[in-house]
Amino acid sequence: MIWLDIIDPKYVLFFNPLIPKLKELDEVIITTRKSKEYSECWELLELFNISNICVGGYGGESPLGKFNARLDRQKAFLELFEKTGIPKLFITGASVDGVQTAYALGIPIVNFSDTPLKNDHFDIDSMTILSKLTLPLSSLIFHPFVVPEICYASMGVPAKNIISYDFIDIALWLKDMQPGIDFRKTFNIPQNRPSILFREEEYKAHYVKEKLPIIYESIEKIASCLDVNVVIMPRYGKEGLYFKGFENIFIIEEKLPPADFYPFIDILVGGGGTMNLEACYLGIPTISTRSLFLFHDKYLLNNHLMRHCKNSQEVYEEVKSILATKKPSIAKKANARKLFEPKPANFEEIFKTIKERFYA
Repeated sequence: MIWLDIIDPKYVLFFNPLIPKLKELDEVIITTRKSKEYSECWELLELFNISNICVGGYGGESPLGKFNARLDRQKAFLELFEKTGIPKLFITGASVDGVQTAYALGIPIVNFSDTPLKNDHFDIDSMTILSKLTLPLSSLIFHPFVVPEICYASMGVPAKNIISYDFIDIALWLKDMQPGIDFRKTFNIPQNRPSILFREEEYKAHYVKEKLPIIYESIEKIASCLDVNVVIMPRYGKEGLYFKGFENIFIIEEKLPPADFYPFIDILVGGGGTMNLEACYLGIPTISTRSLFLFHDKYLLNNHLMRHCKNSQEVYEEVKSILATKKPSIAKKANARKLFEPKPANFEEIFKTIKERFYA
């Protein structure tokens, strides 16, 4: 049995094309987590009809809450495996709970890691808590080419167990995307004016120091001064998103497949990582308001695929400038895709390695 613990929305999309391949090798069991304040990952699994078992919930912002949630989940994993048997292999992208349970049970660990540290250059002091708690325990680590090998080797992982792949993750699930159901029609959003999509920063994540006001100040400024649709996709629910008196602000809590909204937006203003990457790959003008730079951010900025703003006035000026220019050319979009996948993005080599290492 192969066990996947998928607790990050991005990894729902990432692992979706790998799961059928894994089923060729063995039975597959997928676990996730779900809480009242954070159910995005589970909702995406349901949206893509990926069978899953909810084990525990999200611990929130505080270290104590996160730790308690991890302990609860690890105990629940043991109870689950009393019924299913001990898995032969564990695969994950961001699960401390799963990695530590698998290690304790002697299960080999395949770890996909694209954010080993909270910086855009190697610095051992910038290694994330998640990395320190998972990378040294991993049997095999896969990582995108934009992240240097030293980030993993510095955690004591042998070079033979660190394998780079020649694409940035999001290319896997977006390369063949065709326009889906226009979300503007679904949510009664006017189609006669530009739509600006806003995404909050991961302010509850362990590597983000504080919740900055820039994204919220930018929402109000742009909604007040420009004739546009301001669309918000909350990260942790709509609590705290109070914008009274605005008829052009739309908050969408429902989880949508990328095909239903990316083809129909004009600009993304994002405080996070994955959606910024997705928009850049698709050639959508992207403004980052992130409080920190990671390797991916540096790559996007260096290749002029994304702009970064430090305050709401800068965001406002950038949005005005983008709306005044023509949309990106087909050639520019093609160039963006080449930067994301120097070689075609697929799981063939990765799957071959997993099969040879653990199912030979």
